[in-house]
Amino acid sequence: MDIITYSLREGQAKSDRYYQDIAAFADEVLGEAERRSRPHVEAFQAYLAGNCHEIARTLAEHEFEFLTLGVLWRVYGGRAMGLAQGPRRTLASLARLRQQVRVLKPVIDWLRGVLSTLFLGIDRHLRWSERPALLHFDRLLGWLEATGDFEEEVTRLAPWRDFLKTVPDDASTILANAVELATWFERGSEAALGRYTVNVEDFLTRVHPNYHWREDNIFCGRQRVEYHLNMVGTEILNRAFRETFLASARKLVVVPPCMRAKPADKCLAKITSFGARCAGCTPGCRVHQLTKLGEKYGFGVAILPDDLRVFSIKSTGLNTSGGSIGIVGVSCALTNAPGGWKTRRMGIPAQGVLLDYCGCSWHWHEEGIPTDINFNQLLDVLGIQKKAARPAPDEASMEPVSALNRSLDDANKIDAASGLPAASDGDQMSIVRSCAGYCDGLSVGVTSMTCDC
Repeated sequence: MDIITYSLREGQAKSDRYYQDIAAFADEVLGEAERRSRPHVEAFQAYLAGNCHEIARTLAEHEFEFLTLGVLWRVYGGRAMGLAQGPRRTLASLARLRQQVRVLKPVIDWLRGVLSTLFLGIDRHLRWSERPALLHFDRLLGWLEATGDFEEEVTRLAPWRDFLKTVPDDASTILANAVELATWFERGSEAALGRYTVNVEDFLTRVHPNYHWREDNIFCGRQRVEYHLNMVGTEILNRAFRETFLASARKLVVVPPCMRAKPADKCLAKITSFGARCAGCTPGCRVHQLTKLGEKYGFGVAILPDDLRVFSIKSTGLNTSGGSIGIVGVSCALTNAPGGWKTRRMGIPAQGVLLDYCGCSWHWHEEGIPTDINFNQLLDVLGIQKKAARPAPDEASMEPVSALNRSLDDANKIDAASGLPAASDGDQMSIVRSCAGYCDGLSVGVTSMTCDC
């Protein structure tokens, strides 16, 4: 298997050790963040409460925001100070237009690739500020917005900018503390998580220069510390959102297209408004195996739709038709934590699971590498007890999945039989394989099955 930038497996068959390491390091990060930032975070929470910005968030969520501010400041501050207003406004407008008018995306992406390479990729102020100031914060947010890759980060950090404007005498000190926390984090994360990102530097040195003029030049050029930041972010946000997620009546695992065994033009998954539904064409496909696991344990599986808003209560009305849907978002290390922020903003109960490695043809590999996740970790996130008795699927045990399909059908009128179309007769291609772990009795393809027990 090619390791492009990161791998949670570290040369092992499974990524179990990573999940032990990230849990321990997240505890360490939260302890250090509380020591360094708690007075600032509490003042920020009081500001939000008095200005009705949003519903209350946990202390840990705001501590992660504070850490994010410091890390992005250290990584991109010099570039931000070197970006003129004209290119910034043009690039930000193109990023918004790209989301609003999908038919123009190819043309806009080409133009953004050229402009991003010319204006965003050069650090013109390597020592841009010995003492951070609000002016620099504004410029940093402007640069992040111009890239089009930090929408959720800008959304979370803009209220911090507004808060600091209310305490101008303390703003520089607070910003300096964020940078100091980020400095500590960079050292600590390399020691705790560096084994999982050893290929990032090689990719940046050897491969990334070929990304000049590409729209994803900034995204694929992310630094090693940003991988670590987002890994920790997924862990922290999962903890913060867990209670609400577990209280949701139905669970849906949303996976990226890169988990499919076949390329898009050969995959037989059926397209719905809620994402594509596996048709069972390839027994060894991890999406197929995950779909069969969902049938056994009572959760749905869909391939990522174009817009996550289809899962919001406002879009589906699912809260009034039998309970809310909890989403488990599967994605690569750089996008999962921002995805958690996005689902939170949209009112969707969610958890995140990282791909064990990246490999999509959009960004990382010309032909694409089928990606994978740790099934044990997924079941843990779903709150499923793997050691519990596992009777063969029957009508009663399948009711949660059937109810989910009926609810989606009522909300969007996709199909007379189910909102997420049922798998095709291709499922009959699979056979039963037994093993010593939780996948005992699960229909999977023997020829390319990777057991996570």
